Amino acid sequence: MNLHELCCTDICMHFTHKKALDGATVQFKTGSIHALLGENGAGKSTLAHIISGLLKPTSGSITYDGELLYCRNGAKPRIFMVHQNPKLAEDFSVWQNALLAAQKSSLKPYKKSAFTANLEQICASWNFQLNLNKKINSLNDSERFYAALLCRLAGKPDFLILDEPTATLDAAQRTLFFDSLKKARAQNLGVIYISHNLEETLKLCDTISILRKGVCKATLDNTAYNTKESEILQIMFGGESQKTEGQKTEAHQTEKHADLKVSVLKNEKQKVFVVRNLETSIKNKKNLSGISFECRQGEITVIKGEKNGGIALLENILTGINPPEYSGFIELFGEKLKKITPALLRKNGAGIVSSKKYLVSSNPNLTVKELLMPFLAGNGFSHCKKDAEAVQSMIEAEKIDISADEPVSNLSGGMLQRLILARELAAEPKLLILADPLYGLDYKTVRYLEDRLTAAASAGTAVVVLMADADDGFSKWNCLYEIKEGQIHKGNDL
Repeated sequence: MNLHELCCTDICMHFTHKKALDGATVQFKTGSIHALLGENGAGKSTLAHIISGLLKPTSGSITYDGELLYCRNGAKPRIFMVHQNPKLAEDFSVWQNALLAAQKSSLKPYKKSAFTANLEQICASWNFQLNLNKKINSLNDSERFYAALLCRLAGKPDFLILDEPTATLDAAQRTLFFDSLKKARAQNLGVIYISHNLEETLKLCDTISILRKGVCKATLDNTAYNTKESEILQIMFGGESQKTEGQKTEAHQTEKHADLKVSVLKNEKQKVFVVRNLETSIKNKKNLSGISFECRQGEITVIKGEKNGGIALLENILTGINPPEYSGFIELFGEKLKKITPALLRKNGAGIVSSKKYLVSSNPNLTVKELLMPFLAGNGFSHCKKDAEAVQSMIEAEKIDISADEPVSNLSGGMLQRLILARELAAEPKLLILADPLYGLDYKTVRYLEDRLTAAASAGTAVVVLMADADDGFSKWNCLYEIKEGQIHKGNDL
């Protein structure tokens, strides 16, 4: 079996106001799963976009088996990327999207039956089921990921770049996906794996490269799967003191939870958000049954569950964003609501952070200024000088290296999440609803987000956090619930 090597040497990528990459050098091989790690904004996605041909570097070179990648005389290697938020033709079916991807550079005749039979074979080989005739706009989050993966696999890649691939998958799907990756590795596929889930990375990847401030600081051999989280965190963040999840003691957890206590007694805190006997009845969905919980002033309520086990339905209902039909009732500040809408929530002083941060809580076509302005001094109508100053202050407070006039698409996932949260907190909400707030965040940013939410709760905000099990790293809460098979179960309370 012939192995091939992809070498990135001194890759620099300079944007108007920052350097995303500053001389990154790293090598990848086929027949290997190679992790690309780093804190938010370290340059991981930028390097992946350069390798896959979506961006042209400012300087540096990429070679494949010693020849410049884009100057090869023979057939060029197939390097494909599955993005965090796949861009697919929404009104086309799955198989039509796969056809577009597989025949991107040609209009060769094809037989639909033979082509779809090949797609079915790929699905079976990779342990997932997908209705090839369904339109993309009718798929759930995990199906969208599988559709994007199928489009790339249909092109028979030499290297496959995966950016946060497991975020939309439940536990069973993740296990099958990892098995499929290992099988593909044995068949000589090269996988470049971008993730912030260190536990998964250490169990899956053969080699681990760590980016820091646009430079590859180290590449670790993990073929024996014995690399330590602490070693990775030390390289990733330098001399900053880091503590891994495995090092937390019960006493430390108790101390962290105690930080959330406020001066008033619990029975004196106002009930801000109350949900009673919420139920849905939708075909082919994990329906909700008898969902009841409450969130009080100054408390953080965490509800976690499998991505496709009801937590997504609950988000749609509680945020009013594409909600299904449901029974039961919801109270906001003691008033029963017939129907929740984002406008109604905001009118009553609520902040919302959707799990779809790229297309609901923001949009890549906006500038950073437009992202942050709606809930500042101008209230969405008068974008005055005070608004612009507030935007600049917010960017500086978050220590994010970006201009207010740059597009949102220039932000890393962690930077975008921080700015969205800062925007919502700037309005001093009485209620804050966040869905999948840890998605795509590095260790340090997770701790930062927890501190911001703790401060908001201490100031009196009621915080509701909806969290998929894949992002189970949140440790500061007053009340914990878990949704299993559409039903809610209460965990330990303070």
